[in-house]
Amino acid sequence: FGLLLLIGGSLAISQGFSDSGLSVVLGNYAANIVKDLPPYVLEFVIMAFVSLAAQIFSCIGVAAAILPVLDSAALNAVVNPLTLLLPATVATSFVFMLPTASPCNIIVLAKSQELSQS
Repeated sequence: FGLLLLIGGSLAISQGFSDSGLSVVLGNYAANIVKDLPPYVLEFVIMAFVSLAAQIFSCIGVAAAILPVLDSAALNAVVNPLTLLLPATVATSFVFMLPTASPCNIIVLAKSQELSQS
């Protein structure tokens, strides 16, 4: 049941980002940074930020919240969106350390707690 709430909450937050226009505002701010940084540094910063955020939060939630922001930033900076979206997408798959990072980890954590209680 907790897994359903985690995934549903992540997608609800993403929808809130889109409906409120927050992803566009953050994308406008990020577009200024995208223009100033060299491509390799930008990709490293994106991967470091997304992988750190995905360790703390759900990988689905991070992807659902960050990818629209990076898409908006790419459109405003007039760069190929793949240069921003591809590193972020790959970085979300680096979730394996903390139990809340991926749905698979949550299932194993829930089962281990059930076994320890019985």
